[in-house]
Amino acid sequence: MFVNQVIFEGAVDAQDKIINKVKHTMEELTDVAGLHSAECWNKDTKKSDTVAYAIVTKWDQKADFVAWISRESHVAEHRAMRKEKKDKDQAPVMTKTLLQYEEASFA
Repeated sequence: MFVNQVIFEGAVDAQDKIINKVKHTMEELTDVAGLHSAECWNKDTKKSDTVAYAIVTKWDQKADFVAWISRESHVAEHRAMRKEKKDKDQAPVMTKTLLQYEEASFA
């Protein structure tokens, strides 16, 4: 079992863009080989000026996740984002934090 968590975080005024990104990612997690589950969680932001959404996915194995993340449409999307960022020379709207876990076994 392999678990991946990606957290998208940014200022409250960027919440719509962050939500659109999260929705897009969740839509791309439909009928994926090796994927057990995908959940989206949001951080309690009542006393904060930032919002954060975490997507947690559980996979049969890391190779299944790597195959999904390496698909051409995802790679092309990141290429386009890097080019746009370079052309506009702006601060990013959100940060992305990636955490990965493999099932622990204690002998």
